Order: sequence, then structure tokens, then C-alpha cells
Amino acid sequence: MQFLVGEIKPNPFRHIDRYPIKAEKVTALRESLRTTGFWDNVVGRVRDGSPEIAYGHHRLAALKAEYGAKEKVELIIRDLSDEQMLQIMARENMEEWGTSAQVEHETVRAVVEAYAEGRIELERLRVSDDTRFAPSFVPGVRDEHRDERPYSVISVARFLGWMKPGGGAQEKVGQALAALQLVEEGILSEADFDGLSGTQAAAVVEEARRVRAQREQAARRAEEEAEQARKRAEQAERDRAAARERADREAEQRAERERAEAERVRKAREAQAVKDREEGRKQATKVGRGVSGAIKGGKIGTRGARAESHRHVAPEARAKGLPNAEAFMRRLASDLNKVLDPDYDPRVDRLEELVRVKDELPTFEHNDLLVTLTALRERVDNYIERLSPSERPRKVVASQAPALTGGRG
Repeated sequence: MQFLVGEIKPNPFRHIDRYPIKAEKVTALRESLRTTGFWDNVVGRVRDGSPEIAYGHHRLAALKAEYGAKEKVELIIRDLSDEQMLQIMARENMEEWGTSAQVEHETVRAVVEAYAEGRIELERLRVSDDTRFAPSFVPGVRDEHRDERPYSVISVARFLGWMKPGGGAQEKVGQALAALQLVEEGILSEADFDGLSGTQAAAVVEEARRVRAQREQAARRAEEEAEQARKRAEQAERDRAAARERADREAEQRAERERAEAERVRKAREAQAVKDREEGRKQATKVGRGVSGAIKGGKIGTRGARAESHRHVAPEARAKGLPNAEAFMRRLASDLNKVLDPDYDPRVDRLEELVRVKDELPTFEHNDLLVTLTALRERVDNYIERLSPSERPRKVVASQAPALTGGRG
């Protein structure tokens, strides 16, 4: 079918403002048009009386520039669904832009937004603490005014076909979702990823999340101490009431002092938790933008991201007399931070499948896995306790170690 160039619309899922047309490619296509004419093999559909192309956006731009809006061209019209239009767009993006982080991010964003609007369907999954709900990219954030549309790394990857040959989502899906989460939370912006490859953007995201997770751990510790102080205040209040009934003035006054002190500690620790979280956000922004700028400026490669991030965090007490201690800790923290992180570790998908059918698993293998996970948790707890500052030794449970649970907060 023939259509006027001026009435042809782009793929509705492609946001031209987010990844604009490449001028150099349009120039090359205009030269090709003069030499060989228009290749009329662009596929599209007709919606509400107007043609929408599934791909070929650079060719459309070249046609408009070379011939004007009133030129007529032939399009191959198919009955394409929204799902097909979005999947075709994703393939075109990867062909045109290669490893561009922004295009990876915006392709994933388009899927989640279309899913939120009910234009496409993703496979349904059991809701967990790590579940995201469209249109948000932040785990656990729900919109009470929308029907719940849960999704995960694996459901987005399967829709796009971005799967590994042996199963599991390609890393770029989880990395894109993690980056979009930071953007939604206002910690980084789209501009921070402009011009970066997917691998470079992943390094920026990892460093920003890492420093934020450290402050989040401190905030959780402060909240734990605030809760303990609250319980002490409640107990002191009970003791005070009992002393009043006994007419024991001295005990009543002592209990009141204990209650007041516990309340003071509770308020201080709650304020500290708020401060730690805000500091975590600020540090994540500073580190993320610092690493991004250094990569864009050619000062570092992705391997230098950890060292660069340390330049943007306030210096703290460091180990002295231990050669390569900092480098080792950086590498170890980076490796551990990805263990059982749904955005990075493909084993999480299989574990979630096991959780869903836990009552049907073979007894011996099931028990063996539980014993192994328990032993792992105990080893981790041991190192957390031994590495904790000596002036405040404490027993730490695994749930307080964000680096091992994905550090998603």
C-alpha cells in the first residue's frame, strides 16, 4: 500500500526523544536514495486510519529530508499486535545502536510502560519482596490506583528474547532495571548514562548501589537499636507503674530515668537512621556521577570504577600496614554483592522456581540444599561478626547484609 511520507508515524513504542535519529545515518541513506531509490521493504500496520512503521525510522527520516512530506512510498502492511511492534522495535534498536546503555534502558522501559498500560502481557509470577510492579522500577512499590502488574528480570527478558542460550536472563536486563530504579528514585538521571555502553553503565550502577547499601546497612542497625530502646522504654514504664502501686518512690524515679534515657536513645537512633539513608542517597549520586564522568572523559575503564568511587566518598579509617588490603576488599565486595542478587545472579530464577514447588521437591536433595544454605549463612554471620568494629561487637543476621541479598534498597 502507498502512503504519503508525511502521514507515516513511527513505532508507538519508540521514543524518538530518548534515543534520537542518527544524523550521519540519515545522510548516508539520503545518498543511497539518490543512487538506488527507496527500498520498499518496510513493514508496518494501520491503526486508527494511520500507518505506523515497525522499523525503518532512519529511512523515514531520510525520505522526509530528501523528498518532503508529500512523497508517496510503498509499505508492507501486516496485522501486527502491540507485542509484535514492541519486539520488532527492540531488535531494530539493538541493530542500530549496538551496546548503547541508553537504548537498552529505554527498550526495557518501553516494555514495562506498555505492560503497565495493559498493551502487552508478561508472564505472571508469584509476588516476593524483590518483585517490581509496573510502571515502577523500584521493588515493592505499588500503585493503589492501578491493577497490580508484577514483573521480574526473567519475565522482561523472556518477552524481549534477551535470554542466554543455556537459560536465564541476559545480564543487560537486570542491569537496565537497576539503572532505571536509580533514575526513578532521583539518585541518577538518564544523562548520567548518555554515551555509555551497557558494560560501562553497569559499573556506574554497581558502585552507586554499593555505597548506598553500606549506608542502608547502617540505617537498619540504627533502627534495630531504636526498636530495642523502645522496648526498654516500655518495660521501664511498666516498672514505674508497678513501683507507684507499691508506693516505692525511689524505684519509681529510677524507672522514670530509665524510661527517659531509653526514649532519648530511641529518638536519636531513629534520627540517625534517617540521616544514614539520606547520606546513602547523596553518596550514591556523587559516586555514580563521578564514575560516569570519569568513564566518559576517558580517565578510567570499567575496571577502575571501584577505585574511582573511593575518591568520591568521605575518607574513613583505613587498614594500615596491610599491602593490597583495599584492593582485595573492593574485589571481594564487588563479587559478593552479586551473589543471589536477582538483577545479576541467574541462579535466583531457579531458586524462585524451587520455592514455588518446595512441598513437592525430593526429600534428600531438598534437605541437602537447606543444610548447605544454612551452613553458608553461618559462615557469613561469622565473618560479619568478626569484621564488625571491636568497640561494638554484635551478632548480625544474614538479612542485615544487603550485599548478600542484592543490596536493592
